[in-house]
Amino acid sequence: MFNWLLLLIAYIPFQIALNPWPGVDLASGRVFILLLFGVWLITAFFRKQLNVSLNFQAVILLIFLFMSGFSILMSGNYLWGLRKFLFFLSIFPLYFLAAYLADSYEKIKKIIWTLVISAGTAALIGLVQFSAQFVFGLERIYGFWAFNIVPVFSGFNLGALILAYPSWLVNVSGKTIMRAISIFSDPHVFSLCIGLILPLAVVLLYGFLKKNQGKFLIFNFQFLIIFISYFILYISSLLSFSRGAYLALTAAFLVLAWLFWKHLNSKKITLLLLFSLLILIIPKTPISARFYSAFNLAEGSNAGRLEMWQEASYLGLENPWWGLGLGNYSLAIDPSLGYRNPMTAHNLYLDLFSEMGIFALLVWLVLILGTIWGLFNIARSAANIDASHRGTAVGLIGSLVYFSVHSFFETAIYSPIIFAVLMVILGLCSKILSRSESI
Repeated sequence: MFNWLLLLIAYIPFQIALNPWPGVDLASGRVFILLLFGVWLITAFFRKQLNVSLNFQAVILLIFLFMSGFSILMSGNYLWGLRKFLFFLSIFPLYFLAAYLADSYEKIKKIIWTLVISAGTAALIGLVQFSAQFVFGLERIYGFWAFNIVPVFSGFNLGALILAYPSWLVNVSGKTIMRAISIFSDPHVFSLCIGLILPLAVVLLYGFLKKNQGKFLIFNFQFLIIFISYFILYISSLLSFSRGAYLALTAAFLVLAWLFWKHLNSKKITLLLLFSLLILIIPKTPISARFYSAFNLAEGSNAGRLEMWQEASYLGLENPWWGLGLGNYSLAIDPSLGYRNPMTAHNLYLDLFSEMGIFALLVWLVLILGTIWGLFNIARSAANIDASHRGTAVGLIGSLVYFSVHSFFETAIYSPIIFAVLMVILGLCSKILSRSESI
């Protein structure tokens, strides 16, 4: 069963979109999650191995799920809320699969390896796609991606929406170029997926260096795979030209550098992280120009985002307890919009507040901040926890910090890819936090 879970996790970035009937795009990964979860439940039940104990993450996730369902009662459009709720229901089980099937530290490492290699492969495709425009021309690559890649991996309906509201292009030093998006719908989802998994590549690098202290590693195959994966993930994230990703990387890398330096005594990893940040902030480069533009509040997209935040805040304050109803934010902005529309607050916290109310927002914050605090306590406990275990805790902190900061600029939990990766990461967090004898 665990091998099937690894295969499912590897498939997350590459899931093909199904079009079961007109107007509906269905990420195939959602179907496979439910199938594997059902098989696991039935198998565990008949083998009398269904020993489900609800830990902190499981309880908070179930409360959040209940509150999202309850908020549908406040909806102006019940069908939209129900579709979003079914989306949650189809991906939430991945948390339980990761939390209960990863019953040893070796299995946790295998999941991390799977995430890194899978995301690294997707990032490599993004690098090829980005580079190809300089060989074949922007228009040819844009057209090829729009008509041959997007319909396969995003679906015909979402693909049409993406083309109607494109975010693939960016102006760099007066020249328009196509951002790195790989096989994802847009550069923001791409960078979020890469950024969530990038700290886990650091975990693998730390573990390998710890295990091979004093050895010459430059020609070691496993070391090269880990380091090249880290490099590809980082560079592809930069080439997404997502300012939210840049700010999230900065926050996550600073937190990781501090934790690796102070609590794990790993100067090499700390220097690698700080050097990586230098590439981002060195002035007079297209990437740093994009990074620094995030602080220019008068810039067009920044001003537009502030306006959306203000609008979402007003809607939340008008409906503070239970919100507008799950999936109904865009309906309040423009009642003429259909279900498939790009209208969000571009801020996860404001979207939760405006759609589901203050209690749901607080529950989400308790989930993320409570998990980070628990992992931090493990990271600084040198007495009775081995370094690999603590290193994994630090990497998971990095992933959650990245997600939390990037979520100030995007609402990614409605992406089947991002939400699935997040459920796997939270499942790993629950295993690390349990500190059971099996780990």
